[in-house]
Amino acid sequence: MLLHEIEATPREYWADLLDTLRQFRQKIPSTTPSVINVEQARKNQAAIDLLDSRLDVDEDASEHQQAWDFLKTALDEDRLSDRPLFP
Repeated sequence: MLLHEIEATPREYWADLLDTLRQFRQKIPSTTPSVINVEQARKNQAAIDLLDSRLDVDEDASEHQQAWDFLKTALDEDRLSDRPLFP
């Protein structure tokens, strides 16, 4: 559901969306028990940094769309399930 909302948001607003999400996460009380695996958090941060760096690059929106369409098609090929990964 969250992924669908992100995909429905125009890419030029993704940086604002990411900022909003980070601000929300910072408001979560720290009394919440931490269930974060430190190694996984490090990997996640590396992925976030990579996405942030890609947001800074000025590229044509159609190029992004073509890459995403190709990726979705490639991921749906030869799946064990008949259901598409990305409907």
